[in-house]
Amino acid sequence: MADKPLLSIIIAAHNCEETINATFQSLLDALGSEINESEIIIINDSSVDSTHEKIKSIAQQCAQVAISTVNYKNVGLVRQHGISLSHGEYITMLDSDDIVKSGSFPSIISFLRKNQPDMLLTRLHEIRDLTKIDHQWSGLNPEKISQDEAITRFLIHKDLQAHLIGQFIKRSIYLNNEIPAMTCYEDFYVFPRMLMNAVNIYFQFDSHYYYIKRQGSLSSALDPIKINNLLTCTVKMENDLPDRFHHLILCHWLDIYLKYNNLLQDAEHKNIVKKHVLQSHSLGFFINRHVRLSYKRKALSTLWKN
Repeated sequence: MADKPLLSIIIAAHNCEETINATFQSLLDALGSEINESEIIIINDSSVDSTHEKIKSIAQQCAQVAISTVNYKNVGLVRQHGISLSHGEYITMLDSDDIVKSGSFPSIISFLRKNQPDMLLTRLHEIRDLTKIDHQWSGLNPEKISQDEAITRFLIHKDLQAHLIGQFIKRSIYLNNEIPAMTCYEDFYVFPRMLMNAVNIYFQFDSHYYYIKRQGSLSSALDPIKINNLLTCTVKMENDLPDRFHHLILCHWLDIYLKYNNLLQDAEHKNIVKKHVLQSHSLGFFINRHVRLSYKRKALSTLWKN
């Protein structure tokens, strides 16, 4: 490993005895010889299965691996801990049950070294059927996009979502945006502000990363605590992004109202969401070319309710 690696790869591990070996092997296959430009930080958080033994074995076989054991029971704290241990100029996150495509990292690391972007953002390939994983990598062909374009794509969920996994972001940006102690949506909390801290941004459409969507995942099993985190993150996004994105942010409030209003137990929370829904009943919202027709219909559907 280089004295100062170009890339730090942070893996949060919790009760992943059944997946960590396959995930790590996919990372080795993705890195190839560029593993020497990388450090791999695996953080075992409160596992009660054989995760510790498996990552200890991984570290013994690979000099680039450093492991840390914590008892946070909190993915936000784990990721922030990983950042504190990192030395790379860039950081990427990898979940301990996901897969990266074979041979994908050398061109990515070469691109980071040569172009020094603030961010190289990628579209995650969400997959539910593991038999459809083919590891095909068509190569790196990123497009340079403006900060406004990156924010717009993120807000309309076109290509970009609030994931830190699979993204390559300068460590300096991470150091300016502390990941909160949240058990979910911790990446959503920091991602909008990270976009505001970045100028030199590239986007890669053909993903190197298989995001395995598993039954019972956090996003598919919401409860009032997670909804509270979602509200906190949406308010912060509204505060972090310029006013010109107001109408696109209202689309997120519409989603919360239409999908999760029955989970809002606090009267203040209900009022916050309702206030934003009412703001969508405006001419500016309906004539905004970036607001999808589906959201304009959603806004119309709430007229009689409010």
